[in-house]
Amino acid sequence: MDDTSDRSAGAATLPLAAYLARRLRQLGVDHVFGLPGDFSMGLLDGMLEGTGLEWVGTTNELNAAYAADGYARLRGFGALVTTYGVGELSALNGVAGAYAESVPLVQVTGAPPRGAARGGSLVHHSLVDGDLGHFARAYAEVTAAAEVLEEASAAEQVDRLLTSALRELRPVYLSVPSDLTALPVPAARLQQPLARPASDPHALALLGEALRSRLAGGAPVTLLAGHLVRRRGLGQVVRRLADAGVTVATLLGAKGLLDEDHRSSAGTYVGALTADKATRRAVEHAPLLVLAGAVLSDLSTGMFSAELDESSAVVLGLREARVGDLRVADVDLADSLELLADLVAPHEEADRPLDQAGLWATLQSWLPAGTPLLADAGTAYFGAAELALPRGTELVGQPIWASIGYTLPALLGAALADPTRRPVLVIGDGAAQLTVQELATVLQRGLRPVVVLIDNGGYTVERAIRSPQATYHDITDWDWGSLATALGGAHPPLVLPAGTRAELAAALGTAGATPGRAVLVHAVLPRHDVPALLSAIATGLSASHDAGADDVVGQPA
Repeated sequence: MDDTSDRSAGAATLPLAAYLARRLRQLGVDHVFGLPGDFSMGLLDGMLEGTGLEWVGTTNELNAAYAADGYARLRGFGALVTTYGVGELSALNGVAGAYAESVPLVQVTGAPPRGAARGGSLVHHSLVDGDLGHFARAYAEVTAAAEVLEEASAAEQVDRLLTSALRELRPVYLSVPSDLTALPVPAARLQQPLARPASDPHALALLGEALRSRLAGGAPVTLLAGHLVRRRGLGQVVRRLADAGVTVATLLGAKGLLDEDHRSSAGTYVGALTADKATRRAVEHAPLLVLAGAVLSDLSTGMFSAELDESSAVVLGLREARVGDLRVADVDLADSLELLADLVAPHEEADRPLDQAGLWATLQSWLPAGTPLLADAGTAYFGAAELALPRGTELVGQPIWASIGYTLPALLGAALADPTRRPVLVIGDGAAQLTVQELATVLQRGLRPVVVLIDNGGYTVERAIRSPQATYHDITDWDWGSLATALGGAHPPLVLPAGTRAELAAALGTAGATPGRAVLVHAVLPRHDVPALLSAIATGLSASHDAGADDVVGQPA
């Protein structure tokens, strides 16, 4: 809920305009776009006063609609406010575009008072024919729902329309008569958050049975993802499918949904206009094709040149799915795609005890683009060295000097050097014991890194080189969670344990969803387990240490 909602928590009512604003804040909307007019100024006063909404005035209403569309694609919802007639008609093209592209936003019109509408007044901005409903009817053609608010049901209408936008991923139209902006509406309604309707559990179970049967033959799966997958924010599910070996191709509106250097990425499919023959073959000759959130329009299919057998494909739509002749309604795309992922990439393996392979595979699938990744000398650095780094991510470490403990103080420097980027540090317990006191400086300054501490009972990198059972590889056992809390003082990190792959995935997911707080992931791994690269290098180091001086390669000339 927005940070101003407490002001209305104890009140029985609040003005309609403020109610609308607070509903928008609950949906993640902090900015509203548009131009003012005499029919909308009272509405704007009520929406902007003390609600936390920020007004962004644009140069015309069409641009306001475009801005709200762009905002919604990244925030999940957008809003614009215009005046009646001249303003809302200028925005109509942009709202229609949002409808075609499945973008949820609300067009709010400040309209003439109800008396003018009832009496057929020849008001300005109208067609002076006594009918003030022309433009609401026009908006009904390009929105999921369009209504003029009424006194007896205004709050219910607001909630119904915004829920429609969430459910349908389409714009909605809300006309607010100027004499209703201060209408008292029940504040208690704000305690019930708006949400898209859940999938029907019986329908979801039916779909699960059909998908399980369809997948039983073990045929390789190709997923063709459309723009609705992006609109619903399902990139993580697509990544999970790709990590499980599902070939993923995208239509034009979903390009970039999956990193295109991912081993399972087949690129962008545009029918016969697809540049890469392998991409076209992967889609059109797929043994089992899944169309997810795909709208097969002329441009996205290369002017209808796609050679797809839709009748044999599994089709996962926004609120309906089809497997063969079976159509299942009331299933949300998020649930149907997640169900597919559960069947193709079951979670059982994620519950295995955490090891080096699991650590780096899980980190690989989670690591955000643009991340400064620091990895200390030892298992951390050689594990990180084998990652396929996302775009804009650089690896910071000391492969030459190899002084253990370097990266924890270096984390402080990296976080201060670019406060806009959240650094991630992977460090072993032995290295951390050398320089962990600098974590206090990191935390006391309110910095918010993600620290993955590899707790494997000592100097595992040294064990891999020689005498793995030697006592000099051991370190004292610390309570890392309590230590981090003590060092944090007034700014303690969120400490999350990870002893299995599932726990690590959950911890990293929580870290990603908690960007404003430092996170320490306490990852417990086997004492002698090392990344494959380190194992190979350790063998070479061991051999070089036992060789005579004349046999050592790499000596300076």
